[in-house]
Amino acid sequence: MASSREETRLNEILTPFDITKDEMMKIKDLILKELKLGLKRDTHNTADTKCYPTYIQSYPSGCEHGMFLVTTIHAVKVHVLFFHLKGENDYRLDEESSDIPEGINQAVELFDFIVEKLHKLVKSLNLEREPLPLTMVLPYPLLQINLASAILLKFTTKLKIAGMENKDVGQMMRESMRRHPNIRFELTAVINDVTSAFMSAAWRHKNVRISFIVGAATNAGYWEKVSNIESVIQTRKPEMLVNTDIAEFGSSGQLEFLATEFDEALEKLSPTKGQNIFEKMASAWYMSELSRRVIIKCINENIIFGGQSNVQLNRQDALKFANVQGTLVEADQYLYMSLMLDKLGINLPSETDCARIHHIMEKVVTRSASLVAAAIVAMIEIIDEPDIKIGLDGEVCNSLPIYHNMIRSKIDSILKPEHTYELVEANDEHGRGGAITASLILQEDYIYENLNTA
Repeated sequence: MASSREETRLNEILTPFDITKDEMMKIKDLILKELKLGLKRDTHNTADTKCYPTYIQSYPSGCEHGMFLVTTIHAVKVHVLFFHLKGENDYRLDEESSDIPEGINQAVELFDFIVEKLHKLVKSLNLEREPLPLTMVLPYPLLQINLASAILLKFTTKLKIAGMENKDVGQMMRESMRRHPNIRFELTAVINDVTSAFMSAAWRHKNVRISFIVGAATNAGYWEKVSNIESVIQTRKPEMLVNTDIAEFGSSGQLEFLATEFDEALEKLSPTKGQNIFEKMASAWYMSELSRRVIIKCINENIIFGGQSNVQLNRQDALKFANVQGTLVEADQYLYMSLMLDKLGINLPSETDCARIHHIMEKVVTRSASLVAAAIVAMIEIIDEPDIKIGLDGEVCNSLPIYHNMIRSKIDSILKPEHTYELVEANDEHGRGGAITASLILQEDYIYENLNTA
């Protein structure tokens, strides 16, 4: 009898995480409206989804070839990569990752550090004499000036590095390269990670029109008619990839009706109050932290662990996304959770406890999938083409196979029957799309130069 009461109460706690079909339709319509506001010149600045033009206007063929450098900055690490694209969707990858030294606190120092790491990689490959094209792939909002220059609008890492925001990162990179006269590589492109993911997915799959990243951060891009992007004046082709900055959707209060008591408690502690609301309901860190807070409430209400509190579990960040992933993916979920909880000082949890924790995490992840699905349907309706492919990337998409199924189920619940789609994996290994982008840029520049001189 007590168990029945506990199950009923658990369901009451978790019900606010459910998003109904009608609510998904509402979210989809709100996103559709915001995307259109982001495209218009007069409303772009006040729109949550800014819809930044990327100046990417061509699709890869899968036959791109050549040698390219790519660099990315993630959290406290710099990744430098060498891609040898060999055509027919084949490539070779060499990479090195380095922690950013704590002593670096200025943008100039960071870019010098990146250039030195690139030079070291090139030297190790005996390619110092090659004028290798370089692409910077950044997981932050960028306002593209052109393909080789972009204003960094927001820069968030655990390190405090001054002089990055609202600066042309392409220009800063070129200045650093000039301070190192022995290098021969050349900056070809500065792009956002959602652009890289799009190119990586399109390299392997035809008809990719949308890319969606769900990981530590969340973002999406989609293929749009240039005539609808009012901030773009002169372009070579009639269509362009748009970076939506979907993470910011909800910052004007559109998602308040979905906020649970756990979302509200997290928001009170957030250093970015009122910002990135969509991301806070969809991304990896929030999945694990929301799950932890629900578990704590269930302990306090004697639903889990017999009401026995735990000091380690009470700490923020006690649960990681890897714990959510393991709980939902591992074949022997009871064994996995027993080991996971043992590390937190909780010995011999019951199978009922583990089943309830699984239920909690599944609900939180399903809500994320519902939001992503609503956004994808909004973009499908804007594009309005048959057989659209959506490239999925990011830690959540790549490590949770059931997440694809959740998204697919939610899309199917609200998508009009005249639209067809397929979810595909982008697999953008640290920025493979950056190498593909550079290849396309060089190929197109060569074609246009020859056309203009013919």
